[in-house]
Amino acid sequence: MSTQNTNSSNILVAENMSKYTDFITEWQTDFTSRIKQALNSQKHVFTINDAIEKSEGRRTPLDNVFIEHFKFISSNPLGKNDYFKYLNSYKKGKKLDEKYFKHDLELLHQLYKKVDENPSYTPFSKNNWEKYVLFILLKFTGLYKPEKMDEVFNVKIDENREYNPITSLSRPLRGMLPPSLKLIEFDIYRAYPTFIDLELGISRNEDVYSLIDKRKFNKLINIHNEIEGTSIESVRNELRCVYDNRVDEVITEKRFYNKGQMFRDLTKYEANYINEFVNANNIVKYVRLHDAVIVLETTEITQTEFETVKFNTKEVKPPAVINNKKSFYQIDADNRVITQPVFYKEFFEQENFIRITEAETDKITIFKDSNNVVKPFNYKTDTVSYLSEKINEYDTTAVQNQITRDINNIINGGFLLMKPKKLIYYTDLQNEFGIPFKNGFCKYTKGNEQTEILEYEEVNGFFAQHPTQEKNFEFKEYVEPCEFERFLTMVSVAKDPIKETLTATENKIRMQFFKMFGYLCHSYKDQSFSPAIILSDEGANDISRKGGRGKTLITKALQNVRNTKIKGGNEFDGSYRHKFADLEQEHKIYVIDDVLAGFNYDDLYTNIIGDITCERKGKTAITIPFKDAPKFVITTNWAVRYDAEATSTHRRFLEFKLTDYFNLDNTPNDVFNRRLFEDWDSDEWNRFYNFVYACVGYYLEFGLDAPKYDKEEDNYRAYFSNDVITEEFERVFSLISNKADGFNATDFLNLYKSNDNPLRNESYFHHKNIKKFVDAYVKYKKLNFEYNLTKRKWFNKSDF
Repeated sequence: MSTQNTNSSNILVAENMSKYTDFITEWQTDFTSRIKQALNSQKHVFTINDAIEKSEGRRTPLDNVFIEHFKFISSNPLGKNDYFKYLNSYKKGKKLDEKYFKHDLELLHQLYKKVDENPSYTPFSKNNWEKYVLFILLKFTGLYKPEKMDEVFNVKIDENREYNPITSLSRPLRGMLPPSLKLIEFDIYRAYPTFIDLELGISRNEDVYSLIDKRKFNKLINIHNEIEGTSIESVRNELRCVYDNRVDEVITEKRFYNKGQMFRDLTKYEANYINEFVNANNIVKYVRLHDAVIVLETTEITQTEFETVKFNTKEVKPPAVINNKKSFYQIDADNRVITQPVFYKEFFEQENFIRITEAETDKITIFKDSNNVVKPFNYKTDTVSYLSEKINEYDTTAVQNQITRDINNIINGGFLLMKPKKLIYYTDLQNEFGIPFKNGFCKYTKGNEQTEILEYEEVNGFFAQHPTQEKNFEFKEYVEPCEFERFLTMVSVAKDPIKETLTATENKIRMQFFKMFGYLCHSYKDQSFSPAIILSDEGANDISRKGGRGKTLITKALQNVRNTKIKGGNEFDGSYRHKFADLEQEHKIYVIDDVLAGFNYDDLYTNIIGDITCERKGKTAITIPFKDAPKFVITTNWAVRYDAEATSTHRRFLEFKLTDYFNLDNTPNDVFNRRLFEDWDSDEWNRFYNFVYACVGYYLEFGLDAPKYDKEEDNYRAYFSNDVITEEFERVFSLISNKADGFNATDFLNLYKSNDNPLRNESYFHHKNIKKFVDAYVKYKKLNFEYNLTKRKWFNKSDF
């Protein structure tokens, strides 16, 4: 359309709207004056609202129509019609969030496309809609006067069609009418194909639109020679699938070479059958809409078929709400932003916010939930910005200002209105195991050969954020072992399973490591047996820290399965009351990494077998029940001492020694030519998680046990960690061990501390450790000595 034509059209629209505005103003002025005079009101400013309020019993039928129109328009019904809001914003250049669109998205996309194709397309004018509402009210109350009102409402007959306010209005606005109007629409079914078939005398069983797309059909029959790139033969060929060898009778030369001829021919049929329908049913009050007639719902309709022409019915009502997503605000008829605590509450719940209740804590704790994955939400600092991003308006200023005014009271009230929930994290059942992945929760049940993927709403309990939720998983069998399975084999038996054959003993040890890994991944805790796992180095002592065996990679693997808390060995003090201050219920594994020689494992006894009390500085202590508490892993480069008589210790700790397959000169990076975890692709990650399920399956099926190690050698290495201590001990032991009546700790220490001993001040031996030194030495050297508890002496059994 040229600029000149566009300007002319805009001027015409403005003139028509001016006539309508004058029509409204004229009535308001007359009505206000009449009512004021009738009341003999002395009020200086007597408004239309005053007149409406005090006019009961003094109104004419036309007054009632105008008042109903005024009240309905003032109630802002378009605020409930998202087509109006979204299309107007789109035309201004901003596409609103479709997540909150209430109606049919497909139709919205069609309307977007129309706007893209024709920027002057304006079917969502508020002024046109207001005019349409008054037009409909007048028509169906019988008060419409064509001779006076056709000009006001720009009603025209152009050959076979009537153009009125409804014809310039898009379908989603046509149902936005006062509740008193119950209308129904009768339109000709498949109008244009039916008219053409009538013209040709065709009686067909199939639906034309099953042969050709509806939009394509309507486009083709209206094509003419002025459209660039078209020819009469190309149009006929496209329609041959419908009309075969009679297509020339449809796309005639007269129709193709005369723009609008097809439209004029078909609308003659349209007008004829509309008139037949109206006359046959004696309809008095109606409005025509192209090939349809709109009537009151109470109108008695007895005939809807005329030859092969059929009239179908559809309701005239507001667009159906098929999406109940709510916003936290409303816009009233005066364009004011309305908010309430309940609006915020309903919006927060819709957006999966959760208010958490915690024992002995009187504060608001908010979590954001997505697929049962919860993360803490800093509601005091982040709520305003979060809500600001959710404003779904072309101009967000007014709502943003309202949010900032609401933050301290109304928004806070919305959080308080939310029903609090107890935060219960998912925990595996005794015979079940699962991991939350991006494509769902993958559950394994003991004895099953396959896993199953569940929707998150089917899972009991929440999940903290974890990297698995960003990965898709497929349970499948692989011929070759994954890299981590190879790694775990290497650290357990010092062999690469794809290059070397394992003995039966080595296979058993490897499986023990696999079961240990599965045990740690499985979050269920058995009150009778939930030992801490110690990862140590084969051949370690209390002097040299060799390290580099792969313990860190095992803990990193655990981190990629469960939420894990890692604490440095030098940070963890078992006697410190706040040692678990940073432990959260989401943590399922607690790693004390790289503990020093002489670490007091006894400090963990109660935490391993019972509840864990988390004392946070300045806050009330929180207790994590045993079933929700983490499993413990301790890693060390030092020899782990062993007391044969401490049976409770043996039940609480299981040790797994890593071989020296990996060391500073042969790292995992060297063996695999890449970093484990960091450099993996999606396939290797999938292999890893399949291996995790296999390990858990081994554990559930066969239980947990540790390899048998020579702990007498470990004790000896731990105590006799250097040559000076060893030589000094053996010097004193050789002097005292030959006593016929045995010797005790004091005897040993007196010789050690004699004035002529240059090492007496080194305090290698004292009353607190000498018994352990002697026991470790005697057992490792397999000497024939025995300790008598009654006499507290060692005796050489060879003397008896």
